[in-house]
Amino acid sequence: IHRTGIAKENEAVYKLAILSLKFGRVNRITFHEDGSRFETDTDHTFMLGLIACAIAAEHYPNLDVGKIARFALVHDLVEAHAGDTPSFNMDTDTKADKALREHKAFEQIQTDFAGSFPWVANEISDYESQSAPEARFVRYLDKALPKLTHVLNGGVTLRNLNATKAIVELAHQAQLEALGNEFPECFELLKALMDDTSDLF
Repeated sequence: IHRTGIAKENEAVYKLAILSLKFGRVNRITFHEDGSRFETDTDHTFMLGLIACAIAAEHYPNLDVGKIARFALVHDLVEAHAGDTPSFNMDTDTKADKALREHKAFEQIQTDFAGSFPWVANEISDYESQSAPEARFVRYLDKALPKLTHVLNGGVTLRNLNATKAIVELAHQAQLEALGNEFPECFELLKALMDDTSDLF
């Protein structure tokens, strides 16, 4: 690479570093197990990648663990610009606003790294298409993790949302029906986490 090319790539590395740090400052609605610190997007992403790779390696030899790790790494990256939008009881207008903000954030990432690291936007696009089983696997477990954090912090988030057991169980049932049973072990894990969440009430 000639010197100009190296300089441009170095600048893009700085941009990736800034994007990563910005991502780590995005607070989710969920809490750490201490019930006082917000979980960040970085916390969530690392947890998802670690759990998804471990489960896949144990139960799904047909899946590419490396691809799972890549999809987990970028699955929420647009939130560095768009912020996190809590999905609990989300109405139609909120869903539309979330989609618009995240689309604009994706376009910004695509523009920022098109000439240097197109891999970033390409991975996000491949994940969002949900065409690969690894992408669907990551999304499946992504839906399980909030229940895990609810249990670990004793239901702090649910109490802050004034959630009732009936509302939560209704949301759980709808989620199970939407996700289906493509990954049986994950399905059983999700059901167990839902039961543990219900027991918090």
